[in-house]
Amino acid sequence: MNRNEARVLVDAYVSRASVRAGVELVVLEERTIEREFGWVFFYSSKRYVETGDPAFAVGGNAPLIVDRVTGDIHVTGSAYPVEHYIALYEARPRAPKE
Repeated sequence: MNRNEARVLVDAYVSRASVRAGVELVVLEERTIEREFGWVFFYSSKRYVETGDPAFAVGGNAPLIVDRVTGDIHVTGSAYPVEHYIALYEARPRAPKE
């Protein structure tokens, strides 16, 4: 899987989350982190991105990890810095690459 394919998966996830939240959400492409396991994508409300107004910020929009081997999306958390969740993901036992 490449970054573009991962982004398609994340766009679909964020689109579904937008419907549930009743607010337009957008992926923050410039914040994407690439690691050996895959990518970490961030998202927020479109109005917050456009205005910077905290009134339009959303809560619970935890970064998403996309595994480059499986294509699975893993929702992290928002209680700790993203590096914490990346370290936990990197420490997971992994199946060997085919």
